[in-house]
Amino acid sequence: MAYIEIKGEAFLENLEKVQKCCERQSIDLSVVTKFCLSDARIAALLYEAGVRSIADSNMACFASLPQDPAGKLSKSLIKTRLADILAIPSLPRSARPDRVFVSDEALIEAVARLPENLRPGTVLIAELGDLRDGFYLEEIPAMVEKYPEVPFAGLSVNFACLSGKMPDLESIEALSRCAGRIPCRTGKPLVSVGGTVSWPLIEAGALRGLVTELRMGEGIFFGYDSSAAKPIEGFRHDAFTLYGEIVEVRDKLVSEPENPGHTALGTEAPKRKSGKRRCAVLDFGVLGASMKDLEVLDPGIEIAGQTFDFTVADITGSSVSWKTGGHIPFRAMYAASSHAMLNPFINKVMK
Repeated sequence: MAYIEIKGEAFLENLEKVQKCCERQSIDLSVVTKFCLSDARIAALLYEAGVRSIADSNMACFASLPQDPAGKLSKSLIKTRLADILAIPSLPRSARPDRVFVSDEALIEAVARLPENLRPGTVLIAELGDLRDGFYLEEIPAMVEKYPEVPFAGLSVNFACLSGKMPDLESIEALSRCAGRIPCRTGKPLVSVGGTVSWPLIEAGALRGLVTELRMGEGIFFGYDSSAAKPIEGFRHDAFTLYGEIVEVRDKLVSEPENPGHTALGTEAPKRKSGKRRCAVLDFGVLGASMKDLEVLDPGIEIAGQTFDFTVADITGSSVSWKTGGHIPFRAMYAASSHAMLNPFINKVMK
């Protein structure tokens, strides 16, 4: 069976760099673990490395964590549904989010209706140009005043998620000024920025005194910034390796089909080298990991194409004598690792 190997030492090296930089500027770090469903083994490693806050998009992932370390970690729900808030009273303490990030008044109303001792810290998402979710800054003071019973914790913002809007000092300064007008029961209001796209400003010290928290996932786990479309210099990129099991090895005579059509994915067939080619069929397809998010580690191998549940590798140029039952490795980036972690037919192996 295909499996994804998780090399903890690699992402922990990246984590240490981020932690030290944040500590120098009195910025808290919340590690975004949504891509791995807040995997218990990964969460335990993060906790041992000093992480005290994680963030996920699905509340059920918190419930799947064992009480230790779940009970010791602050858990932020960064994609909050109305049903999530309504379900909080039925959850054990270790599974409840400590903070919910919201961008609609209906969700604030739902928090207000919870028993006082069950209301999570409520973070208002600000709309600063990404055009995904969030209140406009001018709406926030009235919203806070309208619900005095809600334990507002502060503000957050996302950049370059949907529209490609990059972070800038003017936007973050406006966010910080607005947050300063929010009465928070827990002291200084939260000013939380996400995600990895904000790292260059943090690293340069440009956000010192403006933000109180960095939410970061991709940079820590993959050493890559998708929004900037480049790896982060000095970070490791080898924490996740996907191994596809070979279910067939055979020579194929590759030529242009006489009656070409579209593939099972509804796309045009990929261009392949013609002639006699040695090919290996692997046991995962785009439902497990897309080829565009994989890097072949054997320089003699090319990915010839994918279906929903198969990947074909052209191994003609490989110096390895690949056999059925063997596993071909690929470096898996953010999206590929996310799909693999979600897929129940891909094993997860912690190295």
